[in-house]
Amino acid sequence: MSTSENTTPADEAPDDAPAADAPEESAPAAEAARPADAFLDAGRTVSVPGVLSAETFALASLLLLAPAVTGQRLFELFGRFAFTDVTLETEGHLASVNADLLAYGGLGVLTVLTASLSLVLGRDTTRPWARWLSSATVLTGGVFVVLAIVTYVIAAGRI
Repeated sequence: MSTSENTTPADEAPDDAPAADAPEESAPAAEAARPADAFLDAGRTVSVPGVLSAETFALASLLLLAPAVTGQRLFELFGRFAFTDVTLETEGHLASVNADLLAYGGLGVLTVLTASLSLVLGRDTTRPWARWLSSATVLTGGVFVVLAIVTYVIAAGRI
């Protein structure tokens, strides 16, 4: 039994969709179908970071904040003066406390300035982690500056 119709895959394709245009139309669709790359790139061209880039200043602000975060002396002084009635016996003891507070407050100010510079230098090609890190270090450094100032005011009133 033979059939008079001989069907091939080319005969079954509809005539209204040309095969030559399909690869050209699928090229942009293939690039849009990469959600992981689109998230990482965020639709921006990546700039090459240099020594004076936003990323560098974001990392520098983190390194400046590290001693203040890991040190316990600022919290110890704040707790001693804020929650107890201890008084300072001599001016020398106040000078020692002031030196500690100046060191922690100075690191906090440098952290805020460096992270703020990173945010100012940031462009639309700056990596998102640099912006997040700079924002976090501005907030955390600000907390350390305020804590050092409040502790100094309380300690100066206790002599």
